[in-house]
Amino acid sequence: MIEKLRKQGVLPGDRIAVYMKNSPLLIDLIFAAWDLGANICPLNTRLPPCQIGAYLERLQPKLYIDETGISARTAQPCETRSSMFLFTSGSTGVPKIAVLSKESLMANAASAIRTLELHAGDRWLLSLPLFHVGGVSILLRCALAKAKAVLDTHDPEITHLSFVPTQLYRATPIYKNLRCLLLGGGPVIHVPKHLPTYLTYGLTEMGSIVCAKKEPLCVQGRYYLGHPLPDREVRIAPDGEIEVRGKCLFQGYWEDGKLTLPLKDGWYPTGDLGIYCPEKGLAIVGRKDWQFISGGENIQPEEVERAILQCPEIQEVIVMGKPDPEFGARPIAFVRTTDATFTLEKMVKTLQHLLPKYKIPVAMYRLDEFPRKGLKVDRRALSLLLR
Repeated sequence: MIEKLRKQGVLPGDRIAVYMKNSPLLIDLIFAAWDLGANICPLNTRLPPCQIGAYLERLQPKLYIDETGISARTAQPCETRSSMFLFTSGSTGVPKIAVLSKESLMANAASAIRTLELHAGDRWLLSLPLFHVGGVSILLRCALAKAKAVLDTHDPEITHLSFVPTQLYRATPIYKNLRCLLLGGGPVIHVPKHLPTYLTYGLTEMGSIVCAKKEPLCVQGRYYLGHPLPDREVRIAPDGEIEVRGKCLFQGYWEDGKLTLPLKDGWYPTGDLGIYCPEKGLAIVGRKDWQFISGGENIQPEEVERAILQCPEIQEVIVMGKPDPEFGARPIAFVRTTDATFTLEKMVKTLQHLLPKYKIPVAMYRLDEFPRKGLKVDRRALSLLLR
């Protein structure tokens, strides 16, 4: 693959955009690009082909590669070398392009290997796409540990597995040799006791994992994820926002040929809200930009979602604030249920023992599927349904 890229004139700093599902070819492309000092840009394969052009306009790559072949494009110069350009989920707006150096990704993977007890010969299912930092991190952990990244979901010897909560709720893994189920990327209500679950907090901008804890402590429905792994630091800002820094930090956001690294006193503000306890470590409260005010009271949607998920009929839920002339906003819930007869009245009956009245949704909308961007629910798309 290195020679094929050389023949296409790939030079250090060039960007290569790839629209391809997980495959040996895509894995080969990633490492070949880095060996040449080029930057690799995997595109979300869930995007319809008609939208790819807009993403390529922003990336300005030298090469575009998909299942049909390689095409050259007019590229914009770039000073970065051996990096990965990853589109963020963009769940509340236009996706950003995060640029992570190979070195920062490797630094994240190296310390995660020790925490997750990954050894030579182990087998980690590549269950997350390579346009997502979670998929990339699986690949690099295996490369450094001399383990195997496995594409076959039917491989009976899987030892390590990464899931987002939705995947776990839809299918319980049954691998007999499973030693690590890494669970993150969204709110987790119940950590399964019968599985070797590591609950994790991470983000694209830190190359994946920041904290990971096996059998995390749960206090009042909130999980404490332990302390940051080596090469990472965490602090809580006065407004409750989680801020991070360390060797794993990304190079910045790419736009119009420029990199911008938004830091506050050397710390990256994540947009997540959290609590940090010296004994128990970090706990996630929710997203700063999802909070809304109802009748003068702050409502954090994730708190309400955790309570609603106490209803056994609820598979998935998103709580949002619907504009209201009297209160400013009122909480409403989008739900996926196992019971078509489940009603708002049943939900309220459960919640009245768990939440103050102003936090209880005043309306419920049942959906068969939630709109998604990448692996996360597209809250912006849901908000359009409220207009």
